[in-house]
Amino acid sequence: MLKRIQNFWKLSTALNIVILLLILTVFYFNKEQSFLITFSLLIFSLLFIAIANWFLVNRFVRKRVKDLVDGMNKLADKDIHYRLKEDEDSNIETMASSFNEMASIFSSSMTELEKSRDYLRAILESSADIIITINSTGTIRTINMGVTNVLGYRRRDVIGKPIDVLLANPDDRKFAVERLKYSDNVVNYETKFKTKENKLRDILLTLSQLRNSNGAIIGTICFSKDITNEKKLQKKLMQAERFAAIGEVFTGLQHSMKNMLNACKGGAYMVRLGLSKDNKKMLGEGWDMVQEGINRLTDMSSDMLRYVKEWKPRNEDVNIIELLSDIHNVIKQTASDKGVEFTLEVSDKLPNVPCDSKMVHSAVMDIASNALDACLWKDYDDKESPKVIIKAYSNVKDSEFVIEIEDNGCGMTDDIKENIFAPFFSTKSKAGTGLGLAITSRMINIHNGRIDVESELNVGTTFQIVLPLGENKINKEIGHGEESNSH
Repeated sequence: MLKRIQNFWKLSTALNIVILLLILTVFYFNKEQSFLITFSLLIFSLLFIAIANWFLVNRFVRKRVKDLVDGMNKLADKDIHYRLKEDEDSNIETMASSFNEMASIFSSSMTELEKSRDYLRAILESSADIIITINSTGTIRTINMGVTNVLGYRRRDVIGKPIDVLLANPDDRKFAVERLKYSDNVVNYETKFKTKENKLRDILLTLSQLRNSNGAIIGTICFSKDITNEKKLQKKLMQAERFAAIGEVFTGLQHSMKNMLNACKGGAYMVRLGLSKDNKKMLGEGWDMVQEGINRLTDMSSDMLRYVKEWKPRNEDVNIIELLSDIHNVIKQTASDKGVEFTLEVSDKLPNVPCDSKMVHSAVMDIASNALDACLWKDYDDKESPKVIIKAYSNVKDSEFVIEIEDNGCGMTDDIKENIFAPFFSTKSKAGTGLGLAITSRMINIHNGRIDVESELNVGTTFQIVLPLGENKINKEIGHGEESNSH
């Protein structure tokens, strides 16, 4: 193209010089002619120059530029296989060759991009899970075939609509948005989606924020697994565990009731003996033994009922600082009266925790009370004093929240530590029913949490109640930390 343009300017310049020389020659030999004739010759010469230049431009430049523009338009229309003809007998080969080389690079890049796009699309479409992308306003942008297969919605049914159309409880979106303030991900959050037929499906949801190259949030991607069938199996398993728990209850019941009834029999004997001998002291001691046995039987009956019944917690965003502060206020005076230092060490920037507040409150209270007892059972030297400390912190890496109850009491042996959550196992002799920690363990397990225990004999014990952050909403039925009335 450059050679052609150079030739054009050479021919154009030469032609213009020839015409100007002709005009000067005419002027020179026709000095006597009239002005009109001279002016006419000048106009004619200028018109001839313009026509000649137009012809040269059209012949040497315009057609080549048009070919280039047409080629660019074809590439823009995704005709990535279009190429310019290369004519070695003309001077256009440089431009055509450069254009074709650029087109080949563009074609190769487009082909690779299309392959990558098709591969990623195939991955998303072949997934059995539900995959949805949402923009920053909560509007659905894309869905995969998992949405159609599980929920029955087609793309035209939901794209462009708010994500709330899929959620059985619109408040779940507010909860998820709140969790995303503390992390780019919400992992295994349990919720319910509505199908096109308005049926409910149990969903395990994982959210991740989408960011552009500048780090700005542009939306959210949702990976959701249908766990409806798993929930049904889980319910059957819970029923089986419930029956197994009832079996455990009756296994331990015989031993525990035997000890309590023996205490009542012993007390009754002393009552009879005191009456026969008119011994008020013996009568009073015997009656105290009977009353203690009755109270223990009553406590055990109540704990058994709590243990074997089905729990139905209702999760909500709980301010854990307020919950632990309430426990601290309740226990600290009792601890002080017993000579135990009871402290609460928590940050004022802890996140809210999704849980049943009454259940967690009861679990922490039970463990803290046991910690006080452990301190009372130990003889301290002058260098040490009894202490119970409650701590709380979040483990963002594992999406967990930890409540820690630490004491420097009598501690436990390995054998005791392995059995502390077993029904009817107690280290409190006559004072306990052996169901307190078993109930506490069930309360935490039903949150998909766990209780970790570290203990050293005569050194102390640390209980860690570990709860998932934003991951679980096990049972959202009616009730707030209450037992079900079903058996």
